[in-house]
Parts: sequence; C-alpha cells; structure tokens
Amino acid sequence: MTPSAYLQDSLKELGFETVVVPNTIDLSQFDYRQRVSARPRMLWMRTFHPVYNPEMAVEVLAKVRKKFPEATLTMAGGDRNYIQNVKELARRLKVEEGMRFVGFLDAEGKRREMNEADIFLNTNRIDNMPVSVVEACASGMAVVATSVGGVPYLLQDQSNGMLVPNENSDAMASAVIQLLETPKLAAHVSSGAKTVADCSSWSEVRKKSNALLEMGENREAI
Repeated sequence: MTPSAYLQDSLKELGFETVVVPNTIDLSQFDYRQRVSARPRMLWMRTFHPVYNPEMAVEVLAKVRKKFPEATLTMAGGDRNYIQNVKELARRLKVEEGMRFVGFLDAEGKRREMNEADIFLNTNRIDNMPVSVVEACASGMAVVATSVGGVPYLLQDQSNGMLVPNENSDAMASAVIQLLETPKLAAHVSSGAKTVADCSSWSEVRKKSNALLEMGENREAI
C-alpha cells in the first residue's frame, strides 16, 4: 500500500507491486468555494527551508506586481532558520509591503487564509503527494505548482491545477497572470480542484482500504 501513484511507479521499478491508498484530509475543515475568477491574492504554505524554495514565491510576486501592482502574497509555515533569507529577498525586490508572514497555521488558520486567497503557490524542488496542495484544492483555490516528483500525478495542467518547470519563476508568474486574465480558466481549474480533494476524503479512502482488506481476506481463504 502506498499513498501516491508516484511512489507506486517508483516501487514498481524495484519489483514491488502496490495499491494506491491516498492520505486522508478532513474536508469539513475547509470551505470549498469555486472561484469564478481569480484575484491577485496568493498563498504559499510550507516550511521555510531550501527544499521548498520559498524565494521562488517572492520572485513570482515581484513579477506579477509588474502587471498587477495590487497583488499580494501570504507566506505561512514553520521556520528552519531560513525565513530571514526570504524577508531579505522581499526587501531587495521591493515587495515587502505586499507580503504577510503569518507563521505556522492551525486548522482554523488554514481555513481563514485559504478563504482569503485565490491562488496557491507550490514552489517545492522535491515532492511526493503534498497534503498542502490537496488542502488548497479542498478550498477551491487555483493551484500553481512546480512539476516535480508526485505533483504531476496529482495535478493535470490547466485542468485541476497549473504546472510549471522546477525553479522557473518566470513560468510560474506567467501561469498566475494567465489565471488572473482568464476567468474561465480560473473557474475551470477551481472546479477541477474539488475532484482532487474528494479523492482524499475519508469516505473515498475507506472504500479503497476496505477493498484492499477484502482482497487480502479472499487470498487467505483460497
């Protein structure tokens, strides 16, 4: 049993056969709201650490603000002695007035910040099945993510998310601007996001878990 198709494929190469049973999230903790258009309000949520490339989100804000000066970015998450690097970059790019650092978020904090923003930035250099992305989808946000690791198994470009090359802030900023300038695309991506979240609901995961248990019981009975 593995939580993602990405790990399933990786294990298959090593000769292991597995069944995908996703990690669960409590959908009741999130208020799904389909965006009929996207406002230039962005949210980044992960630990402040180089592997998650938080600087890329700041660079994206700077590029987006050239066309949408009112654009904002909220950054949330714990710090691994790295947040000062991000704040210094924000000062150098002169975008600190458009940014908020809100620290680690509990369930209510996630609900609040995901309601306030319309676009979720996932800038990770390495990833598997990021729960934060699934949570953003559960809120109906339009997710723009680097196409690394298991992310392309989770999101399909311009269907339930927007995928961009790793460490390419120009491409990510362009994807954000495309969402802002194309309400139909933002609405389509937001609608597709609900399907991503529903696949990780307890009711769906329970069905897959029960099916796996029944399969094991049937094999033992043979």
